[in-house]
Amino acid sequence: MKPKQEKKRHGCRNFILYCLILAGIWYYSTFTLTTTEVTIASEKIQDPITFVQITDLHGFSFGTDNAYLLKAIDAANPDFIVSTGDMFTAGDAKGERIAEQFLAKLAKRYPVYVVNGEHDNDRDFEARLSEAGVRVLSYQYEDISVGASTVRLYGINNVYYTDSFDLHNEFQLDAGRYNIVAAHISNSDAFSEFGADLALCGDTHGGQVRLPLIGALYNRGKWLPEKAGGEDAYTKGLYEVGRMKLFVSSGLGASPLPVRFGNRPEIAVIHLVNGG
Repeated sequence: MKPKQEKKRHGCRNFILYCLILAGIWYYSTFTLTTTEVTIASEKIQDPITFVQITDLHGFSFGTDNAYLLKAIDAANPDFIVSTGDMFTAGDAKGERIAEQFLAKLAKRYPVYVVNGEHDNDRDFEARLSEAGVRVLSYQYEDISVGASTVRLYGINNVYYTDSFDLHNEFQLDAGRYNIVAAHISNSDAFSEFGADLALCGDTHGGQVRLPLIGALYNRGKWLPEKAGGEDAYTKGLYEVGRMKLFVSSGLGASPLPVRFGNRPEIAVIHLVNGG
């Protein structure tokens, strides 16, 4: 074979190899699950509580009928589950069925509490979830007891916030309980001023693409939000906002494109323990 032909063939092999490597990275980053464990101590907690937060599924399936996702949740042995919205993408009928079937299946095993995001802000969807035993919290709260511990879970359904947003207008805080706010989109100062001990949020997808030493590539219309600071910098993980803890899950799916990098789909397992 002539040297020129050999060089061309070698180049083609390298190109195919690089494509396969990139495809493997894309698949691993976008479609394989990881579990994030967080432990939070509070003097308001007597017996330990473990719960799972899921968010931003966007109609994805991890295994047939989301079997891998269900297995990962079962492995955590949670006392209850909190879903913080965008479980399907607006207009995606197939994704809506996937989300509904999965949440209904979960509700047969665990208490499941749901707040909506901007995509799954659909009253018919919520009605079907309620019929399946899912607790839909639209400016409602529930007290959840595990052993000697009781937490109060407040669910809010905002998909945007006004400058005058104040949870005191909707709820009366019981400061003697451990208070958790579940919302799709974070509004950390307002949640902290309300007196929440913990806020659970999603929406960010962790930036969807994360870069070493930089963090999220994009969030809420801003590039490199973690460098800019402020609310938009809360893209993934546990934060301190005043006396409140804010946990932002990077979620499970991806939108508008099915692409993640450095930021695998996650379920969050949160342990509340005595201390503080």
